[in-house]
Amino acid sequence: MTKKLFPDDVRDGVFFRRIDWCAFWTATVIAFLVYFFTLGPSVTLEDSGELAVAGDHLGVPHPPGYPIWTMCAYVFARLFSWVTFRGQPTPAWSISLMSGFFAALAAGISAMLITRSASDMMRDAHDDDENFCQKESDVLCWAGGVGGSLTFAFSPIMWSQATIVEVYSLNAFFLMWIFLLTYRWMRRPSDKILWLTAFVFGLGLTNYQVLLLAAVPLMVVIFLRDIALFRDFLLVGIPVLLTAHVLQMGADLPAVPGANGPAYAKFPPLLKTAVPFMPILVAGC
Repeated sequence: MTKKLFPDDVRDGVFFRRIDWCAFWTATVIAFLVYFFTLGPSVTLEDSGELAVAGDHLGVPHPPGYPIWTMCAYVFARLFSWVTFRGQPTPAWSISLMSGFFAALAAGISAMLITRSASDMMRDAHDDDENFCQKESDVLCWAGGVGGSLTFAFSPIMWSQATIVEVYSLNAFFLMWIFLLTYRWMRRPSDKILWLTAFVFGLGLTNYQVLLLAAVPLMVVIFLRDIALFRDFLLVGIPVLLTAHVLQMGADLPAVPGANGPAYAKFPPLLKTAVPFMPILVAGC
């Protein structure tokens, strides 16, 4: 069953073909141009002002801090420091450009993933068909990949976050990169690709911890592709999860003055009495 779901791709040469890269660049360029001409000129709503200041000064925004995003934003703010808005420096525009840049890359990676995976599925489904034309199939897969990725790129949520100072487009970039590397490992298992996937996953967690939700499909893929590797993963992962759970339980315990308590004290309020009513005397009354 596993072999039918994930047949090995043992063809010689590189994994991603020219048409896959063509889909990547087509979707990336189109998405980036649209994002570029619809960028917010300066500070917008949401956390834009706070994040722009943190990125421009290499500071620390609100938890969880977004360290990798902050470092990237600092680089973009320095590269485009010459851009002004109404005569004033506007680092917010430079960081918004970074959002559009990573969102466009996310769209390009999704186009590459769709094109390659669709081509593989069509080839495997028509493996015994003598009338099957691979070139025509590749063109259809290219069109589907570009169309699907642009639909994702110009969806209301993605477009709105790709043109302002926010962290979500970088998170989308890491997510699509992880999915692409995972599919590459599914077709051609390699320890190097698996280690690279783990590195990208860990790097993405330094931006936004919601990326942890991607661990569930990754576990399913490893289970279906390599049951021995999945067993080893459980043997290592279960003690780590139990340790994290015990630490969380210890952190939730109430602090005891003068004793060993959690890292942060959870003392009850000092005053529980109501504040007495003080009438306000108005002059002249």
